[in-house]
Amino acid sequence: MTLKAARNELSAARRALENMKSAKSFEVFEEEWRDFLNCVEKVWVKTERSSQHIRSKFQPWQGKYTALRRKDMLLRYLKQTRDADNYSIQKVAELKPGRRTMNFANPKGGYIKHMEIQGGNIVHYEGDPMIVIDHAPTVEAVRVQNSGIWYNPPTSHLDQKVTSRYSVELAELGLNFYETYVSEAVNPGFRSRSTQAT
Repeated sequence: MTLKAARNELSAARRALENMKSAKSFEVFEEEWRDFLNCVEKVWVKTERSSQHIRSKFQPWQGKYTALRRKDMLLRYLKQTRDADNYSIQKVAELKPGRRTMNFANPKGGYIKHMEIQGGNIVHYEGDPMIVIDHAPTVEAVRVQNSGIWYNPPTSHLDQKVTSRYSVELAELGLNFYETYVSEAVNPGFRSRSTQAT
């Protein structure tokens, strides 16, 4: 079973993710994020629809994934954000402006004798060595509401901690999950050679 329709949606999700990474504006990024969310949901639906002829065997096999989609914070968030986007007018991402961080090279701290900052730039500095890092603007996932319930950006996925709120990183984790799901759905033990052409 090739699950061609589901694989096509995986390809579309992958394209949306790549377009998110190269987006030159927040508007384009957000549009691709919305496309990504719809594509991964369609991966799920089209895998099910392609398996209707073996439903009595497919559904029990799919059960562990169904449970994960309900319980796993990332998977639940992706689905609920997609639903919130399709059935409401709320935003599903937020542009965070760039910022600059300054820390002493010595993690234990240091001493500043004199520092002058003009227009956001250090024009004069005397003191212990510092590390200055400019962070580019980022797009982060936001809290969404669906059917009266609020869903926060995930802090875990498959029992691993998720520390990022960046939509791109969440999309990468989600795409990995759905790629594995489809790959495993193609050749589970109950599929016979006669069903391989679907």
